[in-house]
This record gives sequence, C-alpha cells and structure tokens, in this order.
Amino acid sequence: MINVYLVRHGQASAGTDNYDRLSSLGIRQAQLLGDYWKKQSFKIDGAFCGTLQRQQHTAELVLAKVDHIPSLQSTEVLNEYDHHTIDKLYGEGLNSDMAEDFTFDQYFEIMTRWQNAAERDANKAMSWQTFSMQGWIAVQEAVAAFEQQQKTDINLVFFTSGGVIASVVKQVLGLDFDMTMRKLWQTRNASITRLLFDEFGYCMVNSNTIPHLEMHFDPSLDTQI
Repeated sequence: MINVYLVRHGQASAGTDNYDRLSSLGIRQAQLLGDYWKKQSFKIDGAFCGTLQRQQHTAELVLAKVDHIPSLQSTEVLNEYDHHTIDKLYGEGLNSDMAEDFTFDQYFEIMTRWQNAAERDANKAMSWQTFSMQGWIAVQEAVAAFEQQQKTDINLVFFTSGGVIASVVKQVLGLDFDMTMRKLWQTRNASITRLLFDEFGYCMVNSNTIPHLEMHFDPSLDTQI
C-alpha cells in the first residue's frame, strides 16, 4: 500500500514584486504542517517538489521538522502553470494577479480559452492538455518505482501547487473540466490531499484538508493565495 500526499505550498506573496516568495503567513503555515507531522511521528519514504521558490521553501520548512527524511527530489513537472503567460495569451484584459478583485467566473473564462486553444498555441505556451497530465504521470512513476521495493505502508509526499493537485484529482475521480477548475480555485494553502494506491488501484482518501491549521482556531491561517 502506498499513500500519496499532495501538499500545496504555503501562502505566496500576491500583490508584491515576487509572487513566488512565501509570505510570512505562508512560512508559518508550512512550519505548522511540519510540527503536526512531527507530533504524529509521520514517516516519509519519498519527498518530491517542483522547482518554484514557493514550493521548495514549503518543502524545506516542513521537512526540517520531520525526523528521518529522504533527500528531496525536484522536478519541473510539479510546477504550476505560468499564469503570467496564460493571462497574456487568453486573459483578454483579465489578470489573475488582481487577487481579491478577481472572481471565479473571470478565472474560468481564462482557463476555458486556454483549454480550447488545444495544441494550436504550442509554440507560445504549454497546452492545458499537457499540463493536466504531467503531474499525474509524475505521481504514477514515483508510485511504480516504490512498488518495486515491496515495502508496506509507504508514504510519498509531493510539494506542489493548486493546478497540479487539481489535475491529479481530475484523473483519480474522473472530473470534468468545470469541476477541475472549481477544485483548483478552492485548493487551500498548505493543504493535504491524500491518495491511496493498493492492489485494487487508486482512490481518494481525503482532499484539501488542513487539520494542522484548524487545530489553532485561527481563521487567518485558512488562505487560498
């Protein structure tokens, strides 16, 4: 049995000159997840992250709290899509950096145009179809590699972003595009989505959970940026 934990990065620095940097709250969210797993004596057999600063910093902060961790493996396929490029190509004046002024309907418009572009703009940006598969392929490859070890109760952790998490959940649950976008929009910072791989295949155990933040009874810890 292999457990896959998809962890979204802590809150990023929206509205600043470097969105990819964790905010002070994002740093705290990551540290609290590390504290939570340490108290649980959580064992990590494999750790993976994207190459973005917010993903790697989240991974480092969490793993610094956990005992007996493996080396962290970085791969670009766990990176979020380039929202600056997607906004420029398909935003038609809309900008997802508008933060609180940016609505789900506006976001959905941009993403729908990206999806409908299919492969015709491959020379300008990665297609939605390619992006929505690469995270899932990375998870499957990691699971296959650890299956060969014939160990029980293996825990693999992937530090990534909302788009990758939503695209993996899409594959597991067979979500359509509309529901995938809703899932992406609602993914919380430093949240955990857990998948189970066993002899019966794969299934969802839980999604978008933040017990490590909720236990502090501080609503300001629950963010989605």
